[in-house]
Amino acid sequence: MLNAYERRLIFFYLSNAVPRLHRRTVAARRMAEWIFEHEIQLICQSSLITCDTAQDAIEYWWNKKEIPALKWRHLGEALWNEYTTTRKARPDRTAQRLRQLGRALRLSRTDTAILELLLRYSMEPIIESMVDDVFNHRRTRTFNCRNSILSCLLGLSANTFFSRFAPDAPLVASGLISIDDDGDVKVMDRLMRLAWSPPPAGSDVWRMLLDEASPGELCWSDFDHVADDRDHIERILKGALRNGETGVNVLIYGPPGTGKTEFCKTLAARLDASLYVVGESDDHGGEPSRHERLQELRLVQRLLTKDRQSLLLFDEMEDLLSDEGGTVAALFGFRRSPGRRAGGSKVFMNRLLEQTPVPTLWTSNAAPQTSPSLLRRMMFALELRQPPPRVRARIWTRQFVHHGIESDEEDARTLACEFDVTPGVAFGVTAAARLGHGSIDDVRRGVRSLSRLLSSETPPVQPATKKFDPTLIHTDVDSVRLVESLAGSNARQFSLCLQGPPGTGKSVFVRHLADRLGLEVVQKRASDLMSPFVGETEKEIAAAFAEARNAAAFLLFDEADSLLADRRLAVRNWEVSQVNEMLTWMESHPLPFACTTNFGDRLDPATLRRFTFKIALNYLSPEQATVAFRAYFGLAPPPEVADITALTPGDFAVVRQKAEILGCLNDPQVLVEMLRAECEAKPDRTRPLGFQR
Repeated sequence: MLNAYERRLIFFYLSNAVPRLHRRTVAARRMAEWIFEHEIQLICQSSLITCDTAQDAIEYWWNKKEIPALKWRHLGEALWNEYTTTRKARPDRTAQRLRQLGRALRLSRTDTAILELLLRYSMEPIIESMVDDVFNHRRTRTFNCRNSILSCLLGLSANTFFSRFAPDAPLVASGLISIDDDGDVKVMDRLMRLAWSPPPAGSDVWRMLLDEASPGELCWSDFDHVADDRDHIERILKGALRNGETGVNVLIYGPPGTGKTEFCKTLAARLDASLYVVGESDDHGGEPSRHERLQELRLVQRLLTKDRQSLLLFDEMEDLLSDEGGTVAALFGFRRSPGRRAGGSKVFMNRLLEQTPVPTLWTSNAAPQTSPSLLRRMMFALELRQPPPRVRARIWTRQFVHHGIESDEEDARTLACEFDVTPGVAFGVTAAARLGHGSIDDVRRGVRSLSRLLSSETPPVQPATKKFDPTLIHTDVDSVRLVESLAGSNARQFSLCLQGPPGTGKSVFVRHLADRLGLEVVQKRASDLMSPFVGETEKEIAAAFAEARNAAAFLLFDEADSLLADRRLAVRNWEVSQVNEMLTWMESHPLPFACTTNFGDRLDPATLRRFTFKIALNYLSPEQATVAFRAYFGLAPPPEVADITALTPGDFAVVRQKAEILGCLNDPQVLVEMLRAECEAKPDRTRPLGFQR
């Protein structure tokens, strides 16, 4: 049964409609039929008289094809009497919440009445039946800003009615209703919460329409690799909240899983601000459309206009801002029909960003797809890439503790170095290991399975630098003195180019130097940076320098001859442009970096003068070879070791591993023969060493 307030609404709608419907129309007869058919639901004091009057009207219509004027007037009077009888009915919960929302958004009574009719039509079958049974015989759209159904039921004049659906009218501008290209009017699905949701904890009913972000899993220190930019954003938002500034937009962009959303959550917690997410899902748990996300954004902005302790989070903004034509119409509440090309000016979307009353954090996996005119409206843009190994190790450690997985500090460090995976992967695989009551081995198995797919598994970790013996490096400079000089100075803007055969210790020397400088190493192989798509390699090169700069790390390029090849031998434009990109960044990079190559003679001549130090590594001298034999095998070196040419520290490491497998680690003569075989297998042992000019 209907409650008193619902009956009041129905009689209000019907009494408004009677004087606006002609007694000879089919709609008039359908209205009388609907009243008579719903007699039991409408019964209240004198409603039997109303139903009898409706029955008389029906009989006359079938006999005369019209309802006599007197009968039609009597029906209208009976309906009005019913309405006046129920006028004192207390508004139900939905009506009370709508009125509170109307006050919060400064809606007029007319706007609130329109909103209530649209909402109740969507959620109450009897209202839907009344509207459809009476008016849909015309084969018109039920609620359309170009027909008179809404104004008829609400008793509005034509001018008043049309003014409520102008693009800048409160109902449309707030996102509460939308109008598509055909003029169809639709109420925001989120308003259903006003009818079905339990009472809110506070006094602000409109907070039922907001979705607060869940707590983050990362800490402020987990973003130390972008500390300067991170702290700058904190200062911007702190000032914006304090002063109530409008048009504050901050972009957080980068590859998926790098912690963009987690950063926003951590930032909000740091500022002690509430973070509300926009458009994560519709009210049915499904994926929201672009129009629904924009409609929700506009509503939330209105609701939080005067709240100085709230932030908004709009994830994956390219879904909204990449298609200008599709969003301009949606901005003003007009939904584009499928397949129809939308036009419009970018000015409207620009204004949305410039006039937003709530500081908004936008995240994107593909920021370049966004229109430059919109990007210019951002106050700051932070690129989040993979965190460095020390940060990843800290994240792994915390995840192990959180999920109760037995591990030690070395396990976290090893995973961080072996797998260049995002924090999102760490969250997933540790949670999976917990579900399976697994161990650190299960975590490793899980991260390896995803790393194959994501191409984030890195080569094995280099030996710890504290085991590095600089006396086993044969260079054309005093490497020990060079390291001590650099470590003892305040210089941090220098570069090195290390050339020499494989295994001579180029990369491990750089790691040793970085360790003495107290810097972590960001290592990039040519295969990490080179792309088959034109222009992408240049972007990856720039990103590598940016990553090292943000992490305050020592940048190491392995296989640099692929990135710095002689431009005189280039046959394609992109071969020249990628060398130019490297040269540009080499000149301006503010931190140490090094390039290693096995083919120094293939480097572009212009690259050599960009390096502060050019170091050629050679094969071990006879004296060094005997020292290496004792260091790697713990045995007295046979005399013939000094006669073997082209030995490198890498050869000794390989032979030791091979001897351990074959069980001949204690036989000096066998070890010597293995070393000789390694040298004879080298195809370039007679090639000149050093930098060729």
